[in-house]
Amino acid sequence: MKTTLKTLASVAIAGGLAAGALLLTGGAASANPSDTPCTAGDVRVSVTPDPEGAAGQEAFVIHYVAASPTTNCRLEGTPTAVTFTKGNGHSESDGSGTVVTPDSTQPAPPVNLQPGHPAESRILQASAAPATFQPNVVNLNLPSRHGDSVTVGWPTGYPLKGTTAEVTAVSAS
Repeated sequence: MKTTLKTLASVAIAGGLAAGALLLTGGAASANPSDTPCTAGDVRVSVTPDPEGAAGQEAFVIHYVAASPTTNCRLEGTPTAVTFTKGNGHSESDGSGTVVTPDSTQPAPPVNLQPGHPAESRILQASAAPATFQPNVVNLNLPSRHGDSVTVGWPTGYPLKGTTAEVTAVSAS
């Protein structure tokens, strides 16, 4: 009788451990990665100068941060429709005349945006080019299948230089 009880207890303990492991791994699998593309409501976007730009380039970091503690969405590719304006509401078009293109044709892996797991892209311009326009805002479509448009403040005192700029694909920060 004692042997039967020991066997039943061992089976119950092993079954409990296996069920607990399934619950733990199942919870982690459902949290990452997300197949849901990020929308403008999921993301807080900001732009800052990048003090570590490559030689001959001036870079600005586009920061993507989760908007809420429950945000779990995917960013992928490069921001599109990037334009610069004074932000005074009088012009919907790019006041700078700057042409912004993706810096690479290589596909980048998607980035899962969650609290504590931000992402970033960069806007690159030639540092030696002459200043051509002083924007107040940059408008862009998020790098996601939704492609929601966002308007973000441009760093004060940093003009656009030249007539071309590049934007990089989103990557984890």
